Amino acid sequence: MECSLEKGELLSLTGGPFGLTLRCLTGTVWLTKGDGMDYLVRRGSGFELAKGESALAEALEAAELQMRSAGVTEKSNAALAAHPAGPFLPRLL
Repeated sequence: MECSLEKGELLSLTGGPFGLTLRCLTGTVWLTKGDGMDYLVRRGSGFELAKGESALAEALEAAELQMRSAGVTEKSNAALAAHPAGPFLPRLL
């Protein structure tokens, strides 16, 4: 599954039952998964969410993302466990 995010848009992600691979095709995405660390996923790089993990991603600039469940082949139509998180939410620093 591919999706596009505009600057400031959020995406809620979950690893679901098999884990999730996120690949950044364009732009830069800030990602946090509640482990006290922040991650920058830039064009050409990826990020893995383990089974059952969840994360929140914010586009720092317009970005295109590709997401694939670790247990789903490319030809499958199974839905990935990702959905827009809603309008921009201010971060608490």
